[in-house]
Amino acid sequence: MVLLGHGNAYFCCQNADTGWNMSHRITAIIPAFNEHERIVPIVDEAKRYVNEVIIVDDGSDEDSYRFLETLKDRTIVLRHRINLGKGSALRTGIAAAIARHADVIVLMDADGQHKPSDIPRLVEALEEKQVDIVFGSRKIGGSMPAAMRLGNHFFSVATNLLFRIYVSDTQSGFRAFRAAVYPKLEWQSPRYAAETEMVVNAGKHRLRHCEVPIDTIYHDKYKGTTVFDGIRIFLSMLLWRFS
Repeated sequence: MVLLGHGNAYFCCQNADTGWNMSHRITAIIPAFNEHERIVPIVDEAKRYVNEVIIVDDGSDEDSYRFLETLKDRTIVLRHRINLGKGSALRTGIAAAIARHADVIVLMDADGQHKPSDIPRLVEALEEKQVDIVFGSRKIGGSMPAAMRLGNHFFSVATNLLFRIYVSDTQSGFRAFRAAVYPKLEWQSPRYAAETEMVVNAGKHRLRHCEVPIDTIYHDKYKGTTVFDGIRIFLSMLLWRFS
């Protein structure tokens, strides 16, 4: 039995094999930087599958921030007055979610890459697979840019060699985890390396994990990790491993 959204106060799931049956409070965290043109349909659809959406505006211009403030129905908007980076924005949102008694936290991007309709699949996998964190893995090939395919493969191999954890898409920003394990996942990286550091920390603490394939939409002006970001992330990985 699965009950999702449409006014329900909680996500409920019963697994016939395990007999598991309990309620979870689910919060989606969406960091945003000047994303007012794409974020509305994402938030509206995400609300169908979670109890609450927390948007963290990470130093957007005044017009973008004022627009985000209009999204008040079951949506909390927090603000960094200056751009601190995605990793910092995620930490701000998660701190607020935990303070508001979230049991499950879903992370997703504001640029329209991720389909909120995939949220139930990630959350269900937490219980069906009995894991602590579920990584949404983008399909390799197809519309994925070639540089991104190469980068994903490199970081998957590197994290496996350095930290004994294999995730096929370490850079995907779409993931769900139990709030109780956040102290073991918590990262220090303020920017894009946060997603990799989260994988590294999951490996260090032997957290149970799995992957769920997700669809991804690549827009003309894709905003994500660049080659220079990739170099910085890899140097950070060496520092985490050998310091």
